[in-house]
Amino acid sequence: MTILGIPVDAALLVLLFAIAVAGIVRGFSGFGTGMIIGPVGAMTFGPQAAIVILLVIDSLPMLPLILSALKKVSLRELLPVAAGYGLILPLGIWFLKTGDTVTLRWFMSLVILVAAAILWSGWVYRGPRNLAVRIGVGGISGFLGGAAGVSGPPVILYWMALSTGAGLVRANLLVYFALAQVLSGTGLVVAGIVNRESLMLGLVCAPLYLVALLVGARLFGLASESTYKRVALLIVIAAAIMTLPVLDGLRGQA
Repeated sequence: MTILGIPVDAALLVLLFAIAVAGIVRGFSGFGTGMIIGPVGAMTFGPQAAIVILLVIDSLPMLPLILSALKKVSLRELLPVAAGYGLILPLGIWFLKTGDTVTLRWFMSLVILVAAAILWSGWVYRGPRNLAVRIGVGGISGFLGGAAGVSGPPVILYWMALSTGAGLVRANLLVYFALAQVLSGTGLVVAGIVNRESLMLGLVCAPLYLVALLVGARLFGLASESTYKRVALLIVIAAAIMTLPVLDGLRGQA
């Protein structure tokens, strides 16, 4: 049995389960998609396919939110960070394209574990906020986005310390991630990483992800924001640890 040419096997079922969990987590916490789907997708279909799947499923559902966020965004904050992202993104994509699968999986999981630990600690950036720093933050985000599909943590940590209010920070993040997806998608196509199988995988997963987003959004408000954050981070940490290459033998993988 196949869906859009993709065999319905154990690998696809594991990925779909991760998609559902990630969608629910993103719906109630506002983050976590790449940090959950990235390592699971890399384990089941390879790091390159995982990045493409993330790009496909996380684009269309965000369009309505992005359109409303455009009215509130701060171009002074956004444009230098986006420029840094675009500047260093090709280096991350090169790492993704040339690195071997095991190395990429280790890198992805370790980056996610470090990011989750920092987010759990509640640490936020308190240093200078000049043009060079904005470009640098975008550059770090660009490398991590291209290489591991985890572009969020550097920018989140940088902008969460702004004193301009949560509304502007949320608008900045929404528009930033939209720009990042356009840049990443273009870079992945140019690098020859996007192929029919990865696109079909994304399309197969997209409806489930959208439903899970809605379920997660309905759960919002049933607990405190700090509780949601810690639940999301526990799931992220579990996904990163359980998909470590060192555990492949226990899963019966070569």
